[in-house]
Amino acid sequence: MSKNNILVISECKYSNIGMSRLLKEHYGAYNIRLFSDFKQGGAKAERIIKHDIALIFTSHNLEQSVNVIESLVLLHQQYSAKTRILVFYDDERVVKLLSIMGISVELVSSRISLYSLQEKIQRLLESYEPGGIKVQKTRELSPAESDVLFNLLRGDSLLHIAEKRGTHPKTIFSQKYSAMRKLRLNSMSTIFVAGKQPLRSI
Repeated sequence: MSKNNILVISECKYSNIGMSRLLKEHYGAYNIRLFSDFKQGGAKAERIIKHDIALIFTSHNLEQSVNVIESLVLLHQQYSAKTRILVFYDDERVVKLLSIMGISVELVSSRISLYSLQEKIQRLLESYEPGGIKVQKTRELSPAESDVLFNLLRGDSLLHIAEKRGTHPKTIFSQKYSAMRKLRLNSMSTIFVAGKQPLRSI
């Protein structure tokens, strides 16, 4: 088996250490890079594409998990990514958001047994299939639409987004409406709510 460059992204240092040991103990020597700070760009698409494999643990802080989802969208939009990706989650709202965005990526519950985890990782390491991110064509957003949507998810107002971009608010509103239409959203509250748990209100 050839050596892989592996990126492990987690806000928990113990996840990083544990995954590093698991990989070295069971699958030989790998070039492993660990990033734990989501806020400082640990999950940026530019960082992910430099690796053969990315093991991404979504955050307990859903706002930070939104950064991960945005990076997955950017990987699809801007790069012909060959990185093989496995996303671990323990919050069903992450799964719901990915579904609304029309994003398909291999998802694994972080609550699975260690044995099942090893099996999943082994299959990933032995696979030569590139990429792993698919976006439903009818829900595919433009870069501008994605930017508006993710800024709204992080709590920005339309006026603030327009100011940051140096654009008229009507343009931002139009891009928001276009994104909602593609994602089949009647209102933004749909994407801010998973089940009965509010993500953010505007």
